[in-house]
Order: sequence, then C-alpha cells, then structure tokens
Amino acid sequence: MIRFWISFCLICLSSWLFAGNQEEASKQVVLKFMETTDVHGNFFSYDFVNLRSLPGGWSRVITYVNSQRDSLGKESCLLLDAGDILQGQPCVYYSNFMDTLQTHLAAEVMNYMQYDAACIGNHDIEAGHPVYDRWIADCNFPVLGANILSETTRKPYAKPYCIVNRNGVKIAILGLITPAIPMWLPQDLWKGLSFEDMVKAARRWAAYIQEHEQPDVIVGLFHTGLKGAGINGFNEHAAEEIALTVPGFDVIFFGHDHQRYCKEVVNPQSGKAVWLLNAGGEATHVAEAELVVEKNNQRAELKEMRGKLISMEKHEPDSAFMKRFEGTIERVKNFTEERLGTLPQPIYTFDYFWGKSTMADLLHQVQFAEMKADISLITPLTYKEVIPAGSLSVKDIFKLYRYENRIEVFQLTGKEIKGAMEQAYGLWTNTMTSPTDHVLNIVSGKNGKMRLGAATFYLLSAAGITYQVDVTQPKGNKIRILHLSNGTPFRLDQTYRVTVNSYIGSGGGGLLTTGTGIALDDLPSRIVEVSAKDLRYYLMEYIRRQEGPVNIPPLSDWYFTSKAYVEKALKRDRQLLQQQR
Repeated sequence: MIRFWISFCLICLSSWLFAGNQEEASKQVVLKFMETTDVHGNFFSYDFVNLRSLPGGWSRVITYVNSQRDSLGKESCLLLDAGDILQGQPCVYYSNFMDTLQTHLAAEVMNYMQYDAACIGNHDIEAGHPVYDRWIADCNFPVLGANILSETTRKPYAKPYCIVNRNGVKIAILGLITPAIPMWLPQDLWKGLSFEDMVKAARRWAAYIQEHEQPDVIVGLFHTGLKGAGINGFNEHAAEEIALTVPGFDVIFFGHDHQRYCKEVVNPQSGKAVWLLNAGGEATHVAEAELVVEKNNQRAELKEMRGKLISMEKHEPDSAFMKRFEGTIERVKNFTEERLGTLPQPIYTFDYFWGKSTMADLLHQVQFAEMKADISLITPLTYKEVIPAGSLSVKDIFKLYRYENRIEVFQLTGKEIKGAMEQAYGLWTNTMTSPTDHVLNIVSGKNGKMRLGAATFYLLSAAGITYQVDVTQPKGNKIRILHLSNGTPFRLDQTYRVTVNSYIGSGGGGLLTTGTGIALDDLPSRIVEVSAKDLRYYLMEYIRRQEGPVNIPPLSDWYFTSKAYVEKALKRDRQLLQQQR
C-alpha cells in the first residue's frame, strides 16, 4: 500500500513537472518591425526651404516608435530604414558638406532613435565617398548593402546582413540596393565599387544565410521599387521579383520609388507567404510588420504575420527629440536664411516648359561660367516654384535645384547632340496632327489631374545654339538646329564641348545613350572635365560674386513650331497645367 502511494505521488509530481516544462518550452513571441524609407533629410518635421511644418519626419516617427516600445517592450520592437537619407532637406546638405568635422547629423539622429539596421540608397551614394563613409562609420547600428562590391576584393563594401536576437528569436536582415547607380551618378562618387544585380545577390545571400545562420526569421531591407526594369539594362525595381523567385524571406521592406505598399504574396517555390511593405517617402508613414512566433524546445515557428501602414500626421514631434537637436535646427535655419544677392526679376520655373525661361538662362550661365563649353544642356528639377524678385537666400537655391549633381563637360558630335535632344523632346512633347492636339505630352494622373507625361529631369533644353522644335514631326525629326548662338553654322559632323549635369552625363533618362547611340560603358571616355562640387554650390557662388543684381543673360534661344499648330495650343496647355498644379 505504501509503495502504491509513493508511486502515485511520483507520477503526479512527474506530470506536474512535465506540464511546467511544456509551459516553459512553448510560448508565443510577438515581434514588431517598423520601417522608414526615402526620408530625404526630413528629420525634424520642418521644411527649411518653405519655412513650414511637415506632416512626416523622424521627430514624429520617434513618437510612434516609443509608444510601441512602451506597449510591447523594447525587446519586441525593431526599427529599420531602407535608404535615401543623405539628400533632400538643407539640414542633411549642411551636415554633408558644411559641418563636416562633427558626427554626421543623420547618424546622430538615427543613433538617438536607436535604429537596428539601415540599407544604403542611391541618393546616399550621391553624396560621395567622404559623406557616406563618414555616415556609416558614425552609425551605432549595421548599415547594409550586400550587392555593393569592392572592385579590389570582390567582397561586399558594406556589411551584407546582420543577425539580431530578440526574445529568443534569431532574425537575419539582408540589405540590398538598386544596381542602377552607374546610370545616375558620376564614377568618382562610387569609385572602387560595383553593383551586383539584386535578384542574383538575393538568391546567393538568402541561401548562405539559411545554411550558415539558420535564422528563425529572414527580413529583406531593400532600396528598390516594387517592380519594373529601368533603362540601360538595369533591373532597377526588384522587390516583388525577389519575393516571388527567391525562397526564404518572410518580410521584405523596400523603398526607392516613394510609393506606399502593403501586400502579402506567396513564393511558389517555398509555398511561404511573404509580406511586401514600403513606407513611402519623407517619413510620412511607417511600414509595420507584426510577427507571431511560437517557441518550442528551442525551436521557433512563425505562426502569423500582419502588415500595415501607419500615418505619422497625427503624431506630434517628440519634445525630448526636438530639445536634443534644437541647436542643430537653429544652425541650419541660419544657413538657409543667408542672403546671397538680389534677383532683378522673379523666376517662374513653370516657364521652362514653354520656351525661353529665366531659370534655364541662370542654370546655363552657371554651367558656362564654371566650365569652358560650346553648348550647355540642362534639365529642370522643379515644376512649379516661384522665386520672387528681391533678396535671394540659400533656401531659394534649394527651391531652384533639388539634387547634388556635378557639372560635366563631354565631347559630343553635332549628330549626338541632336540625338540627345530628340530623345528629350520625344518624351516632352506630343506629335500634333491637328491644332486641337496638346503640344506637350500631357496625361491624366492617378488623381484625375492632368500632368506632364515625363519626369522633369529628362527634359533637356540647350544654350549655345538656336533651334526650333517642330511638334508636328515624330520623335527623331522634331529638332531643327539653325546655328550656334554666335551665328556660325552648326555641323552634325563636328565635335563640340558640351556641359551637362552629372545625372544626364551618367546616362540618366537614356538621353546620352538611347538618344545618341553611345554605349553606357563608353560615356566616361567622352568626359573631359568634371566639377569639384555640385551645381547648387556653384549657383550660390555665382550669385555671391555679383556686385549688383544677379546677371542672367538671355541664353536659351528656342521655340515651338509650326505656328499654325502651336500658337493657340500652347495657351490651352499652359492654362490646363496651371489650373492643376
């Protein structure tokens, strides 16, 4: 009888211990991943150019992130960024090129926010080696880029992936960047680097991570758009393709195209669901993935995933964050308010699209002033800005010119110049078959409003030549170059020194490749001179040097034809686009 009771007690004790061990061995862990992307210097929810508050910004993001950390526990939350941080608002320009001896502002802010990982974007590379190398070194978290290869070692220049352990869950985060950098940026900005196709790199690194790290969760952190190949042979937008063709990923955060996205797809090879999430630009939203992981006997199984986009508009800037950076904000305001000179007449950037324009003349003048060239080619980087006459300050230059493009001088034949212009005006203008047609390539946007059907940074205009644009003719026959501006003949077989911005000079828009027939790899051999600094810098310096009002000579000399077709149509098109700006 005693033996019976002893056996009974032992069985009960064993059952109790077993149940307790089962409870310890099996539990659910909730993980929340939060992504920003394409922030473009919107750190403080303030527009230093237009002097107004912004709906997004890291100062609002940190308010939301802290609320999630307080609710779920810091250990359950991960904060990620998918690139394009080092270009945009003047605060990041100031840190890139003016205040260069301090910790980079972007790193300082991201460290304060306690980011867990970031990916490099193309506009980060645009800032140049000294800037992004400094930023990477100053960050207290991994900055990723598995397909950025050192030409010396053929190994990743940046950390390819990182491993994060949270609540017993092993997480691998792989970073990739769009490989189209050589098409947009001059070679000296990415000297010593090459950029591997994203799908190829994703397939190799996903397999490596699964074999060698055996993580519970794999996250993609990619600076690429959803889908759609770019020009010149680059697979620019590859997020969806990777999700559908590369097994292993659970969540892919992406950016680059500034288009918010939240959708679940299924990889046909693995049968696994993959969430695709893009927060969009300017930190107006956070892309969020919530994962429920069941841990059992040291193994973890992903049981559930949910994705959503969170607007930051109703989240107030964090007071502690703003207090921490108030000195920096004040210094940037002082920089942007610096008076450069006097503008004798207003500049309406909208004028550019209709013929002669003061904005075009100013950009041409600066390119001619800095570079010895026969012909200047420019593109507008803005559509609807107005710079009033009177005092001109640094912030006005940021309105006029958005990117940190260099100035380059190419050797091009007359035939190649005409080809580049045919390519641009083929994108820019319609082929009119009656006077009631549009002159410009005008399309209906997603919101039903009419807009230009081509990006403004593809739309070349020229100085140093006098020319007509015959919009009754098809692409390839629209441009009639009458002569050089000094009256001498323009010859198709003659070689000219041509100055362009570095985006166009690197093959952007296909203007110097598709338009001219020059291979992308051959473009560098045509370059004879490159400016040391960006065009925006030279704009500011040109204005500073003026003793009186800024001299803007009338350099652009072109017009649309034929008159019978375009006279009334131009007025209609202008009025239509003005109404919907």
